[in-house]
Amino acid sequence: MNNLPLLAITLVDGTEIPNILFWPILVLFLSMFLCMFLIYIRNKVSQQLGKALIIASIVLCVVLAIVCLSLIGSYYNEQIKNDGYYSNFFKSVPLYFTAIMLIIVMVALVFAIGRHTTFEFDSRSVAFAAVCIAMSFALSYIRVYKLPQGGSITLASLLPVMLFSYIFGIKKGFLVGIIYGVLQAIQDPYIIHPAQFLLDYPVAFSAIAFAGVFSEIKALEKAPQVSFMLGAILTGVFRFLSHFCSGAFAFGAYAGDAGYNNVYIYSLAYNSFVFVDIIVAIVIGVILLSSPAFMHEIVYKQRSKIKPVVTQPKTLELNEDAHTVEVTSHSKDFDLLPKDNNDNASKKD
Repeated sequence: MNNLPLLAITLVDGTEIPNILFWPILVLFLSMFLCMFLIYIRNKVSQQLGKALIIASIVLCVVLAIVCLSLIGSYYNEQIKNDGYYSNFFKSVPLYFTAIMLIIVMVALVFAIGRHTTFEFDSRSVAFAAVCIAMSFALSYIRVYKLPQGGSITLASLLPVMLFSYIFGIKKGFLVGIIYGVLQAIQDPYIIHPAQFLLDYPVAFSAIAFAGVFSEIKALEKAPQVSFMLGAILTGVFRFLSHFCSGAFAFGAYAGDAGYNNVYIYSLAYNSFVFVDIIVAIVIGVILLSSPAFMHEIVYKQRSKIKPVVTQPKTLELNEDAHTVEVTSHSKDFDLLPKDNNDNASKKD
């Protein structure tokens, strides 16, 4: 290994990350960021070319994800499977099961709750995503407390990406959360198994999307602090569940080292740091959202520029009983127009 790659791999904590893990994860991160950028430029080119770019980028991300997981699996078989330490407590079937179930549940919730939003990125949302990921990454180095087997309490490192989800919607937040989770695997890796990698990184940090769950509820529009806090709590719960399953089924060896007879109690206690970390983010987030200047310049101003998706045309629906023709919009994004200016209208036949 030459000096430059070694510097990049050992920069965080001085321990070497195997090449078989580092480079595939780095390439996967770059490809996912590229995918987000291609989603943005699809509207800048012809429709046919734009569709081809999106399909190509998604296929590339899927292929690289499969390669990455395969290489992690190879590393597990060579280094972990019969090592006499991890292998004595390792539970592969529950690990795979919980990873798959959490992915299904979270994806289903994202698409159900975010059905009125879209994955479409424009230049502003791409720029905001890049800035928020960079800010979260930088803040993740400011650690109040670092745990011995991975995980740390930081100075609200999740807050920038949580605010992105709060402003731009749960679907965009979901993609940005996955990208940030893969970046975390490069920064602070504890990787021994493909399913454990999914649980501790992409799945755990994709929970950031839920910070935007309550942002569009009418009853809470005058209380942004409450809507953000509720979403942040949901983020913390899903992130905790993901880390808890990983700790119970992959890192049971550490329970005995720490003097615990029950791996579930150990994982519960160890991963409780998630709630401390999220409380720090909630406190600072509530302070920011209590500032009229921040709400006006960052939240409301950015939301007001989110345009409805116009890829689907409006349709005319004939209401024979009322003798009216209703004009219905099929926009999938935020409807930020005042009620008086909505496209829905009726005209006498």
